[in-house]
Parts: sequence; C-alpha cells; structure tokens
Amino acid sequence: MRNIGDLHFQKEILPLFDFCYNEFSRDVLLRLLSEIPDVLDETLARQHTLKELIKNEQLYRPFSYSRSEVNEVYTYVKDLHISDFDTAAGFLTIHFLFAGRKRRREQARLSQLVLFFYKIDRAWFSTLRPDGFPWEFQNSVKNIQRIFSDLEIGKYQAILHRHGLTISDMARLIRMIEQKCRSGEMDIFWNDFFMFEAFLSISKGILKHHFIFPSFVDEGVSIKGFYHPLVKNPVLNSIGIRNKVALITGPNMSGKSTLLKAIGLCVTLAHLGLAVPAEKCELAFFDVIAIAIDLNDDLLSGYSHFMTEVINLKNILIQARQSKRCFAIFDELFRGTNPEDALAISQKTIAGLTQFRHSCFFISTHLHQLRESTASNSHIQTHFIECRVIKDKPVFTYTLREGWSDLRIGQILFEREGLDELLK
Repeated sequence: MRNIGDLHFQKEILPLFDFCYNEFSRDVLLRLLSEIPDVLDETLARQHTLKELIKNEQLYRPFSYSRSEVNEVYTYVKDLHISDFDTAAGFLTIHFLFAGRKRRREQARLSQLVLFFYKIDRAWFSTLRPDGFPWEFQNSVKNIQRIFSDLEIGKYQAILHRHGLTISDMARLIRMIEQKCRSGEMDIFWNDFFMFEAFLSISKGILKHHFIFPSFVDEGVSIKGFYHPLVKNPVLNSIGIRNKVALITGPNMSGKSTLLKAIGLCVTLAHLGLAVPAEKCELAFFDVIAIAIDLNDDLLSGYSHFMTEVINLKNILIQARQSKRCFAIFDELFRGTNPEDALAISQKTIAGLTQFRHSCFFISTHLHQLRESTASNSHIQTHFIECRVIKDKPVFTYTLREGWSDLRIGQILFEREGLDELLK
C-alpha cells in the first residue's frame, strides 16, 4: 500500500529531478518517481545505480540536444521498421540511384540519425564503464554501446564530416537499422536509452540540490537536518523515532503540515531509491507508506471529511494487523468531527497504534487534552514546533523541540486584529 498523493509528486517534486531532454525519458522519470519498489533489494539497486552515475563526472559536462532531434530520429527508426524498402543486396543502391528526391530525403534523415547517435555516444557512453552498475542497468548500458558499435556510428560520422553519405553508405546503414528493427533490438535500445536518461536526470537533481543518500536499518526513523526543498531558507530540523508514535503539537501557522510533508518526503524518496533533503537519514524499509495531510471530502464516494479519515485509518490498520511494517502520517487527526468525539477516538487510536512493534506513526494534533492521557505511555514521544509571543505578536521559529506546546494564539490574533472592538 502506497498512498503519497498528498506530497504532490508530479507538481512539486518531479521538477526537482527533471533534466530530461525528451518526453519519452520524462515519462520514465515520472514512473520512477511514482512506483515505490516492494522489496528493499530493488530500492538499493536504484540507489546503487544513482551513486555510480554520480561517480562518473564526465556525464555532467555541458551537453544538450533538442527535443526535435530525438523525436525525428525516433520517428525515422520507426518508419524504417514499417517501410516498404526491399533491403535485398543491391536493390537499395539502384533504388536511390533513380529516385533523387527520396534519396535526398533519406540522406538527410540518416545523416541526422548518425549525428545524433554520435553526439550522445560521445557525451555519455563512449567512456562509461558499465561494470560497476547493478546487472540490469549494466546490461542496458552495454546494449546501447553495442548498438552504436554495430552501426559503426563513429565511422559514418567521419564519412559525413569528410564528404557526406554515399548511396552505398546509405543502403548499408538502412539495411543494418532495418534488421535491428525486425529483431526487436531497436525497441530495446530506445527503452534502455530513455531509462538511462531518466536515471541521469535524477542524479543531476541530487547533485544540484545537495541531497544525501539514506541508510536502511532494522527499526525506526532517524533524520538529521531535514527540510522541505520547496521552502526558501528552510529551518533544518531533526527527529528520531524508535517508539511507535510521535505526537507533534504547535499553534496554527507554526509549520506542522510542512514539517510532516518534509518527513514524509524523506521517507518516500528513500524508498524510491533516491537521495533525500537532509544531512543524515536512517530508516527501516516499510511495506506501507500512507501520508494524510490534505484529506478532503470524497464527493465521488459520498464520504465526508471525517469518513475519509476513518477509511484511511482503517486501511492502514488492516495492513498493520497483517504484521506489515507501516509508516503513516496523520495531520490533525480526526479534525473532521467535533472536539469531544475527536478526543475520545484519538485516545483510542493513539493507544492502539502503539501495539504495532515495527511501525512508525506521526500525528499532529490540536487536542491539548491528549497530553495527560499519553504522558505515561513510553511508546509515545512528543514534539512541538516552537512559537514565541513577543509584544502580543506570535513569532514563528519553525524549530522542532521535544515536549508539548500549550500555546494558543487564536485569541491573540483575534484581539490583535481588533475583532473584539468590531464585535462590541
């Protein structure tokens, strides 16, 4: 179970890693950021791939190509696959000899293919040693390098540079490409190439934003110096949870939701095999990741906000009772019902969540009455986001502290804005 919609990956997180030059690679990138592996080995393989890419400094020299280049070459290869050329020896030579317009068109498209393949080979693949990568990515790199070698891209680029492709050059190249299309090698090549560029794009994002790779441990979540990457001049916070439940308090506007998003983002990126916005991160590998921050009424299903919360909690509990490791975030748990109900069921929920030994739950709340009922439970740890009142004005520090916040700033803001006078 993976419920990370509230992190807004496509809108907010994808741009941090999007350095792709074409839409095909961008689609792969989006898939890599959407599909969390079910097993730790796959996550570690992704992490290993990115670490190896980052080691190859030559991959990050200034280089680019236009979207039209890859689109036109990709289309041309597809066209060759379904073309009506008779590729029997000698026929293409004769065909081009008498079909001047078609010869010039094919010559231009073949030249573009050679130049494009030569460009990306020189920039990325000619000096890349695949042996250090996980075997699947290693095979992809070798497949790409083999295609460039079989098509003798370097040789034909030199011919183009000297005098251009002759009719016999064209005929030979077309036959080789068409044969690789029929064998399925070109389809594999494109899939491998788009996957490579998607991983390279992620590695560029990691380097640009100075993210760090996490480590996986047996239990809990410990993150030092974490932040949300979309916040300008963020305050770095740290948290370590070995207990089952962490309660987070603080007044409105203190930054609880942003802090929870930052924690959820670190956990999710780690499970995706990516680096995270933090100074250090150690965490368990969870079977279930569920982040409930922006829950709204589910109009299509006819659920109210409260019922949406209840169903979300139920789905997580079903997984937890099946001994699955669960990581869940609940922002303002049960805010969709009245305070009396919210307090009663929050007490039951928090106490019940502590029974799941290998799971971690982060809950923010405004229910100050929970302080007394949870104080004696060693499986619950409490944190608050600091806020100070200076001259009747709240000053938000966005700093996470251990303990509990009893600060209520609603009345302060109400009076500061002169509502008492307006209501007299």
